[in-house]
Amino acid sequence: MEEKALRLDEINIHGLIAQLLKHLWVVVAVCISAILCYTSLLRLAYTPRYTSAATFMVSAKDSTSAYNSLTTTQSMASVFVEVFQSNVLREKIQEQMPDGKFDGAINTTMIPETNLLMVTVTSKEPETAFRAMNLVVENYSSISDYLFANAQLEVIKDPEIPVLPSNPLNVEKDYPMVLVLAALLAMGGVSAVYILRSTVKNPKAARRKIDARLLRTINHEEKNKTLRSKLHRKNIAPLITNALIKKDFIEDNLSLCSALEYHARKRGQKVILVTSVGENEGKSTIAANLALALAEKNRKVVLLDCDFRKPSLHKIFEIPVQKGQTLNAYLLQDGQDPSPYLTESKKYGITLGLSQNSGRSITRLLNSGKLPALLQRLRQQADYVILDTPPIFATADAETIAPMADTALLVVRADFMHTDSINEGLARLKQSAPEVCGFALNNYRTSIW
Repeated sequence: MEEKALRLDEINIHGLIAQLLKHLWVVVAVCISAILCYTSLLRLAYTPRYTSAATFMVSAKDSTSAYNSLTTTQSMASVFVEVFQSNVLREKIQEQMPDGKFDGAINTTMIPETNLLMVTVTSKEPETAFRAMNLVVENYSSISDYLFANAQLEVIKDPEIPVLPSNPLNVEKDYPMVLVLAALLAMGGVSAVYILRSTVKNPKAARRKIDARLLRTINHEEKNKTLRSKLHRKNIAPLITNALIKKDFIEDNLSLCSALEYHARKRGQKVILVTSVGENEGKSTIAANLALALAEKNRKVVLLDCDFRKPSLHKIFEIPVQKGQTLNAYLLQDGQDPSPYLTESKKYGITLGLSQNSGRSITRLLNSGKLPALLQRLRQQADYVILDTPPIFATADAETIAPMADTALLVVRADFMHTDSINEGLARLKQSAPEVCGFALNNYRTSIW
């Protein structure tokens, strides 16, 4: 039964990286959204501030020495700062403003090693900042003269109307940080979904979670290995006879063939049903490669496409289907000789029973009684008969055909179907088939590519 506890040894790091690459568009979308949202929020919260400035020179009235004047002004710096930032000066400015209000800030800075003071007024409106700065220039003397009779201030740079905000909105500087955080968040989300999804991600998880024997693991292999198939997007399945196929994939299929044949010969079994729980798990590819692997051992093999709703063996082997010469046609006609309806492939060394979509006649086809008779006849003529049947959850056809087989092989695609669904489909297969010899873990990633 499925174990709910999270096990780190059940995580396939290559599969995780492949998921991240597959969902790279999600990471990009999250990053773009984060930039747009961050920019929008900052702009909504942004309030421009405008600063008008004036520069004062402080000097001692009675001092003729520049050194003494500089020393005097530096010693009075803190007091001058208090003068310009005092509430008395602020109240005078506020009284003289047109609307009697002033919400700006007055700041004073001593320029180091000089007798210069820089006074700034900052406000939300440039006109307010400029007007207030002029009022500072006009009113500072009434306060400073009262405090310092021996010091005088002279404006050496008049205030100007600010054109640009003194606090410009520089959103771009934060973009790298926002992008990194958004990318990490998106990658963390994709990783969490992958890790927490209750699927079979590696052989250890398969052995623990699936109620059957794991026969072999088939490594991931890309479809469309030739340039022609890639350009035409034919979605051609990888066959072990293809010279471009990886060695690991070939060895995995040969190993599965050996394990299955050992099991079948030990029990005198000839008819092997291949199915899966859901669609797109690679059952037809496994059935095709199993037939080819047996043929390489000089076994006489018949491969029947019993998926009468979505037949695919003719696409896998790239053999055109001749109308009236299909397995469907044989099962629906009165003749007994199946030879004209089977295709002898010299290229692959196997006999194929190709099919077409039978539409509404599938029920009549399966209940005609000819399929059990055909299988009994093929038992006498071939070493092995492999039945490629529809997925268990897609239709009841596999369960209808299963009693006619000797044993059944379930194909489980790594990190695809929910574990509960796999075990439910497996239970249904066990109820209908004479035996389930085990399952093959298909499309398992041992590398990123």
